[in-house]
Amino acid sequence: MALYASARSLSLVIVSVVAFLIGGRSWMEAVAWCMIIVQACDAAIGFTIKNRLKTFGPAATALLNLFALVWFLS
Repeated sequence: MALYASARSLSLVIVSVVAFLIGGRSWMEAVAWCMIIVQACDAAIGFTIKNRLKTFGPAATALLNLFALVWFLS
């Protein structure tokens, strides 16, 4: 399970870096939304299994990504 999550996260990081390097604003926005959705789903799973660490960690990351996206778009 950890390898699956790592592969998913690593692929999002690679796509984010590539989008940042080429300066694709729409690509960066799309990747940010993907990261927010993934982290929100992880938080929902953590809530479902009643694990506070797996709920609040991803939820905080999703919120930080959302704030960064709003800042980026303004």
